[in-house]
Amino acid sequence: MIKARDGRILFLIKALVAMIFIAKISLGSFLPVPRNFSFILFQAGLHPVVNVFLCVLFGVPLLLLFLKVRDRYSLSPFYKLFLFLLTLTLSVQTVLQTHFVNTQESTILQLGAAGMAIFMIMVYGVAIPSLWSPEDFVRFVQRWSGTLVLISLALLLVAPGAVFKGGRFIGIFKHIPHMVTCATIAFVFSLGTFLVETKSKHKIWNALIIFTSFVAVVLTGTRSSAAAALLAFVVTMIMHKTQSNQGRIFKFAFISLFVTFTLFFGPTVYEFAQGIATGQNSLGNREAQDGVASRWEEVERGSEIFMEEPWLGHGLLSKFAAGNDVDVSNYNAMKDPHNIFISAGVIGGWPFLALSGFALLIMTIGALKTLMVSDISKRQIAIYLLAHIPILVIYHVHLSIGGMADRMYWMVFGFVAASTLRSIQNQTLTKN
Repeated sequence: MIKARDGRILFLIKALVAMIFIAKISLGSFLPVPRNFSFILFQAGLHPVVNVFLCVLFGVPLLLLFLKVRDRYSLSPFYKLFLFLLTLTLSVQTVLQTHFVNTQESTILQLGAAGMAIFMIMVYGVAIPSLWSPEDFVRFVQRWSGTLVLISLALLLVAPGAVFKGGRFIGIFKHIPHMVTCATIAFVFSLGTFLVETKSKHKIWNALIIFTSFVAVVLTGTRSSAAAALLAFVVTMIMHKTQSNQGRIFKFAFISLFVTFTLFFGPTVYEFAQGIATGQNSLGNREAQDGVASRWEEVERGSEIFMEEPWLGHGLLSKFAAGNDVDVSNYNAMKDPHNIFISAGVIGGWPFLALSGFALLIMTIGALKTLMVSDISKRQIAIYLLAHIPILVIYHVHLSIGGMADRMYWMVFGFVAASTLRSIQNQTLTKN
Protein backbone atom coordinates (compact mmCIF):
# COMPACT_ATOMS: atom_id res chain seq x y z
CA MET A 1 0.00 0.00 0.00
CA ILE A 2 1.33 3.44 -0.95
CA LYS A 3 1.83 5.87 1.93
CA ALA A 4 0.83 9.54 1.82
CA ARG A 5 4.46 10.46 2.61
CA ASP A 6 5.71 8.55 -0.43
CA GLY A 7 8.53 10.45 -2.12
CA ARG A 8 6.81 10.38 -5.51
CA ILE A 9 3.68 11.93 -4.06
CA LEU A 10 5.58 14.69 -2.28
CA PHE A 11 7.55 15.51 -5.44
CA LEU A 12 4.38 15.78 -7.54
CA ILE A 13 2.63 17.92 -4.93
CA LYS A 14 5.53 20.33 -4.57
CA ALA A 15 5.92 20.58 -8.35
CA LEU A 16 2.21 21.42 -8.74
CA VAL A 17 2.31 24.03 -5.99
CA ALA A 18 5.54 25.58 -7.28
CA MET A 19 3.89 25.87 -10.72
CA ILE A 20 1.33 28.24 -9.20
CA PHE A 21 4.09 30.82 -8.76
CA ILE A 22 6.43 29.93 -11.62
CA ALA A 23 3.68 30.25 -14.24
CA LYS A 24 3.00 33.87 -13.30
CA ILE A 25 6.57 35.18 -13.21
CA SER A 26 7.52 37.65 -15.92
CA LEU A 27 11.11 37.17 -17.07
CA GLY A 28 10.90 40.55 -18.77
CA SER A 29 11.35 42.18 -15.39
CA PHE A 30 15.05 41.30 -15.37
CA LEU A 31 15.94 39.53 -18.65
CA PRO A 32 15.83 40.68 -22.32
CA VAL A 33 13.29 38.09 -23.49
CA PRO A 34 10.51 38.56 -26.06
CA ARG A 35 7.10 39.32 -24.64
CA ASN A 36 5.37 36.58 -26.64
CA PHE A 37 6.86 33.63 -28.52
CA SER A 38 4.82 30.81 -30.03
CA PHE A 39 3.32 28.56 -27.32
CA ILE A 40 6.34 28.96 -25.05
CA LEU A 41 6.31 32.57 -23.86
CA PHE A 42 3.32 34.74 -23.04
CA GLN A 43 3.76 38.23 -21.59
CA ALA A 44 7.47 37.41 -21.05
CA GLY A 45 6.65 34.40 -18.94
CA LEU A 46 5.44 30.83 -19.19
CA HIS A 47 2.67 30.41 -21.77
CA PRO A 48 -0.70 29.26 -20.32
CA VAL A 49 -0.63 26.26 -22.68
CA VAL A 50 2.66 25.10 -21.15
CA ASN A 51 1.28 25.81 -17.69
CA VAL A 52 -1.77 23.63 -18.29
CA PHE A 53 0.36 20.91 -19.89
CA LEU A 54 2.67 20.75 -16.86
CA CYS A 55 -0.29 20.71 -14.47
CA VAL A 56 -1.71 17.74 -16.35
CA LEU A 57 1.73 16.09 -16.54
CA PHE A 58 2.13 16.24 -12.75
CA GLY A 59 -1.56 16.10 -11.83
CA VAL A 60 -2.59 12.88 -13.58
CA PRO A 61 0.07 10.72 -11.82
CA LEU A 62 -0.84 12.36 -8.50
CA LEU A 63 -4.51 11.45 -8.92
CA LEU A 64 -3.58 7.87 -9.84
CA LEU A 65 -1.39 7.57 -6.73
CA PHE A 66 -4.09 9.29 -4.66
CA LEU A 67 -6.50 6.47 -5.45
CA LYS A 68 -4.02 3.94 -4.02
CA VAL A 69 -3.39 5.75 -0.71
CA ARG A 70 -5.39 4.68 2.33
CA ASP A 71 -3.78 6.75 5.07
CA ARG A 72 -4.93 10.12 3.72
CA TYR A 73 -6.78 12.92 5.48
CA SER A 74 -10.56 12.70 5.31
CA LEU A 75 -12.64 15.60 4.01
CA SER A 76 -15.82 17.12 5.41
CA PRO A 77 -19.02 15.41 4.18
CA PHE A 78 -20.47 18.83 3.33
CA TYR A 79 -17.41 19.62 1.23
CA LYS A 80 -17.75 16.30 -0.59
CA LEU A 81 -21.44 17.03 -1.21
CA PHE A 82 -20.56 20.46 -2.57
CA LEU A 83 -17.93 19.00 -4.91
CA PHE A 84 -20.41 16.41 -6.18
CA LEU A 85 -23.04 19.09 -6.87
CA LEU A 86 -20.45 21.39 -8.42
CA THR A 87 -19.13 18.71 -10.78
CA LEU A 88 -22.65 17.59 -11.72
CA THR A 89 -23.90 21.14 -12.31
CA LEU A 90 -20.86 22.20 -14.32
CA SER A 91 -21.05 19.09 -16.49
CA VAL A 92 -24.79 19.27 -17.17
CA GLN A 93 -24.79 23.03 -17.82
CA THR A 94 -21.85 22.78 -20.21
CA VAL A 95 -23.48 20.00 -22.24
CA LEU A 96 -26.72 22.01 -22.45
CA GLN A 97 -24.80 25.15 -23.44
CA THR A 98 -23.19 23.34 -26.38
CA HIS A 99 -26.67 22.42 -27.69
CA PHE A 100 -28.77 25.50 -26.87
CA VAL A 101 -26.52 28.53 -26.18
CA ASN A 102 -23.08 28.37 -27.76
CA THR A 103 -24.10 26.39 -30.82
CA GLN A 104 -21.68 28.23 -33.12
CA GLU A 105 -18.69 27.55 -30.88
CA SER A 106 -16.46 24.51 -30.58
CA THR A 107 -18.10 21.76 -28.55
CA ILE A 108 -14.70 20.22 -27.84
CA LEU A 109 -13.34 23.46 -26.41
CA GLN A 110 -16.39 23.98 -24.22
CA LEU A 111 -16.28 20.45 -22.84
CA GLY A 112 -12.50 20.70 -22.50
CA ALA A 113 -12.78 23.89 -20.41
CA ALA A 114 -15.25 22.19 -18.06
CA GLY A 115 -13.04 19.11 -17.88
CA MET A 116 -9.97 21.19 -17.00
CA ALA A 117 -11.91 23.04 -14.30
CA ILE A 118 -13.01 19.75 -12.72
CA PHE A 119 -9.48 18.38 -13.06
CA MET A 120 -8.08 21.45 -11.25
CA ILE A 121 -10.58 21.00 -8.41
CA MET A 122 -9.73 17.31 -8.01
CA VAL A 123 -5.98 17.96 -7.97
CA TYR A 124 -5.77 21.12 -5.87
CA GLY A 125 -9.01 20.87 -3.90
CA VAL A 126 -9.03 17.15 -3.13
CA ALA A 127 -5.78 15.26 -3.77
CA ILE A 128 -3.25 17.73 -2.36
CA PRO A 129 -5.19 18.57 0.86
CA SER A 130 -5.83 14.84 1.42
CA LEU A 131 -2.18 13.83 1.03
CA TRP A 132 -0.18 16.79 2.39
CA SER A 133 0.07 17.96 5.98
CA PRO A 134 -1.17 21.53 6.66
CA GLU A 135 2.16 22.40 8.30
CA ASP A 136 4.16 21.38 5.21
CA PHE A 137 1.71 23.26 2.99
CA VAL A 138 2.03 26.50 4.96
CA ARG A 139 5.82 26.29 5.17
CA PHE A 140 6.32 25.47 1.48
CA VAL A 141 3.97 28.18 0.23
CA GLN A 142 5.43 30.71 2.66
CA ARG A 143 8.96 30.09 1.38
CA TRP A 144 7.96 30.48 -2.28
CA SER A 145 5.74 33.52 -1.81
CA GLY A 146 8.10 35.19 0.67
CA THR A 147 11.13 34.75 -1.61
CA LEU A 148 9.28 36.18 -4.61
CA VAL A 149 8.13 39.17 -2.56
CA LEU A 150 11.73 39.88 -1.57
CA ILE A 151 12.90 39.56 -5.19
CA SER A 152 10.12 41.92 -6.29
CA LEU A 153 11.13 44.57 -3.75
CA ALA A 154 14.80 44.13 -4.69
CA LEU A 155 13.88 44.82 -8.33
CA LEU A 156 12.06 47.92 -7.13
CA LEU A 157 15.42 49.26 -5.93
CA VAL A 158 17.46 48.38 -9.04
CA ALA A 159 14.86 48.68 -11.81
CA PRO A 160 11.82 50.62 -10.54
CA GLY A 161 10.44 51.21 -14.02
CA ALA A 162 10.09 47.47 -14.66
CA VAL A 163 7.99 46.63 -11.59
CA PHE A 164 5.20 49.16 -11.93
CA LYS A 165 2.23 48.99 -14.28
CA GLY A 166 -0.33 51.76 -14.38
CA GLY A 167 1.13 53.25 -11.22
CA ARG A 168 0.70 49.99 -9.31
CA PHE A 169 3.36 47.58 -8.12
CA ILE A 170 3.47 44.28 -10.06
CA GLY A 171 6.93 43.16 -8.93
CA ILE A 172 8.31 40.12 -10.71
CA PHE A 173 4.88 39.00 -11.93
CA LYS A 174 2.92 39.45 -15.14
CA HIS A 175 -0.01 41.32 -13.61
CA ILE A 176 -1.10 43.10 -10.45
CA PRO A 177 -3.46 40.35 -9.16
CA HIS A 178 -0.56 37.86 -9.05
CA MET A 179 1.57 40.25 -6.98
CA VAL A 180 -1.37 40.91 -4.67
CA THR A 181 -2.09 37.21 -4.18
CA CYS A 182 1.56 36.35 -3.57
CA ALA A 183 2.12 39.19 -1.09
CA THR A 184 -1.08 38.46 0.84
CA ILE A 185 -0.29 34.75 1.07
CA ALA A 186 3.24 35.54 2.25
CA PHE A 187 1.92 37.90 4.93
CA VAL A 188 -0.79 35.65 6.36
CA PHE A 189 1.16 32.40 6.22
CA SER A 190 4.26 34.05 7.69
CA LEU A 191 2.20 34.98 10.74
CA GLY A 192 1.64 31.26 11.26
CA THR A 193 5.21 30.13 10.59
CA PHE A 194 6.51 32.91 12.86
CA LEU A 195 4.48 31.46 15.73
CA VAL A 196 5.76 27.90 15.34
CA GLU A 197 9.43 28.63 14.66
CA THR A 198 11.88 28.21 17.55
CA LYS A 199 15.21 29.21 15.96
CA SER A 200 16.12 32.90 15.96
CA LYS A 201 17.19 32.96 12.30
CA HIS A 202 13.84 31.52 11.25
CA LYS A 203 12.01 34.06 13.42
CA ILE A 204 13.96 36.87 11.75
CA TRP A 205 13.17 35.49 8.27
CA ASN A 206 9.46 35.31 9.02
CA ALA A 207 9.39 38.77 10.60
CA LEU A 208 11.12 40.15 7.50
CA ILE A 209 8.54 38.53 5.20
CA ILE A 210 5.66 39.82 7.33
CA PHE A 211 6.95 43.38 7.01
CA THR A 212 7.99 43.31 3.34
CA SER A 213 4.87 41.49 2.15
CA PHE A 214 2.60 44.06 3.78
CA VAL A 215 4.65 46.82 2.15
CA ALA A 216 4.15 45.04 -1.18
CA VAL A 217 0.38 44.86 -0.64
CA VAL A 218 0.26 48.59 0.07
CA LEU A 219 2.36 49.35 -3.02
CA THR A 220 -0.16 47.50 -5.19
CA GLY A 221 -2.83 49.87 -3.94
CA THR A 222 -5.29 47.01 -3.46
CA ARG A 223 -7.65 48.12 -0.73
CA SER A 224 -9.46 44.84 -0.17
CA SER A 225 -6.22 42.85 0.21
CA ALA A 226 -4.74 45.40 2.60
CA ALA A 227 -7.89 45.14 4.71
CA ALA A 228 -7.72 41.32 4.55
CA ALA A 229 -4.09 41.36 5.71
CA LEU A 230 -4.91 43.63 8.65
CA LEU A 231 -7.92 41.49 9.59
CA ALA A 232 -5.79 38.34 9.43
CA PHE A 233 -3.19 39.96 11.69
CA VAL A 234 -5.77 40.97 14.31
CA VAL A 235 -7.48 37.57 14.30
CA THR A 236 -4.10 35.81 14.54
CA MET A 237 -3.12 37.84 17.58
CA ILE A 238 -6.45 37.20 19.28
CA MET A 239 -6.70 33.48 18.49
CA HIS A 240 -3.09 32.46 19.17
CA LYS A 241 -2.60 30.83 22.57
CA THR A 242 0.65 31.96 24.15
CA GLN A 243 2.57 29.65 26.48
CA SER A 244 5.37 31.93 27.71
CA ASN A 245 5.14 35.00 29.93
CA GLN A 246 6.77 37.09 27.22
CA GLY A 247 4.16 35.95 24.73
CA ARG A 248 1.31 36.75 27.10
CA ILE A 249 2.75 40.19 27.78
CA PHE A 250 3.12 40.87 24.04
CA LYS A 251 -0.41 39.69 23.32
CA PHE A 252 -1.88 41.73 26.18
CA ALA A 253 0.08 44.80 25.07
CA PHE A 254 -1.07 44.41 21.45
CA ILE A 255 -4.74 43.95 22.34
CA SER A 256 -4.58 46.89 24.78
CA LEU A 257 -2.95 49.07 22.13
CA PHE A 258 -5.50 47.99 19.55
CA VAL A 259 -8.45 48.78 21.85
CA THR A 260 -6.97 52.13 22.84
CA PHE A 261 -6.23 53.04 19.22
CA THR A 262 -9.78 52.09 18.23
CA LEU A 263 -11.33 54.20 20.98
CA PHE A 264 -9.32 57.34 20.21
CA PHE A 265 -8.68 57.09 16.47
CA GLY A 266 -11.46 54.75 15.34
CA PRO A 267 -13.68 57.46 13.78
CA THR A 268 -10.71 58.97 11.92
CA VAL A 269 -9.61 55.59 10.58
CA TYR A 270 -13.19 54.82 9.54
CA GLU A 271 -13.44 58.10 7.63
CA PHE A 272 -10.11 57.42 5.92
CA ALA A 273 -11.18 53.87 5.00
CA GLN A 274 -14.49 55.19 3.71
CA GLY A 275 -12.58 57.77 1.67
CA ILE A 276 -10.45 55.02 0.12
CA ALA A 277 -13.54 52.99 -0.75
CA THR A 278 -15.37 55.95 -2.30
CA GLY A 279 -12.39 57.42 -4.14
CA GLN A 280 -11.72 60.43 -1.92
CA ASN A 281 -8.40 59.03 -0.70
CA SER A 282 -5.79 56.86 -2.40
CA LEU A 283 -3.77 53.87 -1.18
CA GLY A 284 -0.13 53.53 -2.22
CA ASN A 285 0.56 54.84 -5.73
CA ARG A 286 -2.87 53.90 -7.03
CA GLU A 287 -5.11 56.78 -8.06
CA ALA A 288 -8.14 57.36 -5.87
CA GLN A 289 -11.12 55.42 -7.20
CA ASP A 290 -14.70 55.04 -6.04
CA GLY A 291 -14.60 51.31 -5.33
CA VAL A 292 -18.29 51.14 -4.39
CA ALA A 293 -19.48 52.75 -7.62
CA SER A 294 -17.08 50.77 -9.82
CA ARG A 295 -18.14 47.48 -8.23
CA TRP A 296 -21.79 48.34 -8.67
CA GLU A 297 -21.16 49.03 -12.35
CA GLU A 298 -19.66 45.52 -12.55
CA VAL A 299 -22.79 44.07 -10.95
CA GLU A 300 -25.11 45.92 -13.33
CA ARG A 301 -23.13 44.98 -16.43
CA GLY A 302 -22.79 41.37 -15.29
CA SER A 303 -26.50 41.17 -14.47
CA GLU A 304 -27.36 42.15 -18.03
CA ILE A 305 -25.15 39.35 -19.39
CA PHE A 306 -26.59 36.90 -16.84
CA MET A 307 -30.19 37.69 -17.78
CA GLU A 308 -29.46 36.88 -21.43
CA GLU A 309 -29.25 33.20 -20.43
CA PRO A 310 -30.47 33.04 -16.80
CA TRP A 311 -31.03 29.27 -16.67
CA LEU A 312 -28.12 27.86 -18.66
CA GLY A 313 -25.46 30.58 -18.55
CA HIS A 314 -22.77 31.35 -21.13
CA GLY A 315 -20.07 28.90 -20.04
CA LEU A 316 -16.50 29.10 -18.81
CA LEU A 317 -15.14 30.46 -22.10
CA SER A 318 -17.46 33.46 -22.34
CA LYS A 319 -14.82 35.86 -20.94
CA PHE A 320 -12.34 34.71 -23.60
CA ALA A 321 -14.69 35.57 -26.48
CA ALA A 322 -15.05 31.77 -27.01
CA GLY A 323 -15.36 30.54 -30.59
CA ASN A 324 -13.17 28.04 -32.40
CA ASP A 325 -10.12 30.30 -32.01
CA VAL A 326 -10.17 30.74 -28.24
CA ASP A 327 -7.03 32.50 -27.08
CA VAL A 328 -6.00 33.70 -23.64
CA SER A 329 -5.08 37.04 -25.22
CA ASN A 330 -8.79 37.51 -26.03
CA TYR A 331 -9.69 37.88 -22.35
CA ASN A 332 -12.47 40.46 -21.99
CA ALA A 333 -12.83 41.92 -18.48
CA MET A 334 -16.20 43.40 -19.48
CA LYS A 335 -17.54 39.83 -19.71
CA ASP A 336 -16.02 38.77 -16.38
CA PRO A 337 -18.20 40.38 -13.66
CA HIS A 338 -16.45 40.94 -10.34
CA ASN A 339 -19.11 39.44 -8.09
CA ILE A 340 -19.19 35.77 -7.22
CA PHE A 341 -22.97 35.42 -7.57
CA ILE A 342 -23.24 37.28 -10.87
CA SER A 343 -20.11 35.53 -12.15
CA ALA A 344 -21.59 32.15 -11.28
CA GLY A 345 -24.83 33.13 -13.01
CA VAL A 346 -23.01 34.17 -16.17
CA ILE A 347 -21.13 30.86 -16.25
CA GLY A 348 -23.90 28.43 -15.30
CA GLY A 349 -27.17 30.27 -14.76
CA TRP A 350 -29.39 30.06 -11.68
CA PRO A 351 -28.22 26.54 -10.67
CA PHE A 352 -24.60 27.70 -10.48
CA LEU A 353 -25.58 30.90 -8.70
CA ALA A 354 -27.44 28.96 -6.00
CA LEU A 355 -24.47 26.63 -5.62
CA SER A 356 -22.14 29.58 -5.05
CA GLY A 357 -24.31 30.66 -2.12
CA PHE A 358 -24.07 27.17 -0.62
CA ALA A 359 -20.29 27.27 -1.11
CA LEU A 360 -19.92 30.55 0.78
CA LEU A 361 -22.02 29.18 3.64
CA ILE A 362 -20.04 25.98 4.15
CA MET A 363 -16.65 27.66 3.75
CA THR A 364 -17.57 30.28 6.37
CA ILE A 365 -18.74 27.62 8.81
CA GLY A 366 -15.68 25.50 8.08
CA ALA A 367 -13.29 28.40 8.60
CA LEU A 368 -14.91 29.36 11.91
CA LYS A 369 -14.76 25.74 13.14
CA THR A 370 -11.12 25.40 12.14
CA LEU A 371 -10.26 28.54 14.13
CA MET A 372 -10.98 26.51 17.25
CA VAL A 373 -8.38 23.78 16.62
CA SER A 374 -5.03 23.82 18.39
CA ASP A 375 -2.89 23.26 15.28
CA ILE A 376 -1.45 26.67 14.33
CA SER A 377 -0.99 25.79 10.66
CA LYS A 378 -4.61 24.71 10.24
CA ARG A 379 -5.76 27.77 12.12
CA GLN A 380 -3.71 30.07 9.92
CA ILE A 381 -5.16 28.53 6.77
CA ALA A 382 -8.63 29.15 8.19
CA ILE A 383 -7.69 32.76 9.01
CA TYR A 384 -6.54 33.26 5.42
CA LEU A 385 -9.88 31.98 4.13
CA LEU A 386 -11.94 33.93 6.65
CA ALA A 387 -10.14 37.17 5.82
CA HIS A 388 -10.66 36.55 2.10
CA ILE A 389 -14.35 35.68 2.09
CA PRO A 390 -15.31 39.34 1.39
CA ILE A 391 -12.80 39.33 -1.49
CA LEU A 392 -14.31 36.12 -2.83
CA VAL A 393 -17.72 37.79 -2.83
CA ILE A 394 -16.59 40.87 -4.76
CA TYR A 395 -14.41 38.94 -7.21
CA HIS A 396 -15.46 36.05 -9.49
CA VAL A 397 -15.80 32.27 -9.57
CA HIS A 398 -12.37 30.59 -9.45
CA LEU A 399 -12.39 27.75 -11.96
CA SER A 400 -9.27 28.34 -14.06
CA ILE A 401 -6.48 25.78 -13.90
CA GLY A 402 -4.02 28.52 -14.88
CA GLY A 403 -4.87 31.11 -12.24
CA MET A 404 -2.69 31.71 -9.18
CA ALA A 405 -5.57 32.69 -6.90
CA ASP A 406 -7.80 29.93 -8.31
CA ARG A 407 -5.45 27.09 -7.41
CA MET A 408 -4.47 28.62 -4.09
CA TYR A 409 -8.08 29.09 -3.03
CA TRP A 410 -8.97 25.50 -3.86
CA MET A 411 -6.08 24.19 -1.78
CA VAL A 412 -7.23 26.38 1.10
CA PHE A 413 -10.81 25.12 0.70
CA GLY A 414 -9.54 21.55 0.80
CA PHE A 415 -7.30 22.02 3.85
CA VAL A 416 -10.11 23.70 5.77
CA ALA A 417 -12.43 20.86 4.77
CA ALA A 418 -9.92 18.23 5.87
CA SER A 419 -10.80 16.47 9.12
CA THR A 420 -9.05 17.77 12.25
CA LEU A 421 -8.51 14.15 13.31
CA ARG A 422 -6.12 11.80 11.61
CA SER A 423 -6.87 8.22 10.82
CA ILE A 424 -5.11 5.53 12.83
CA GLN A 425 -2.70 5.01 9.96
CA ASN A 426 -1.85 8.73 9.79
CA GLN A 427 -0.81 8.76 13.44
CA THR A 428 2.25 6.70 12.51
CA LEU A 429 3.44 9.20 9.91
CA THR A 430 6.34 11.45 10.77
CA LYS A 431 6.57 15.10 9.83
CA ASN A 432 9.33 16.62 7.74
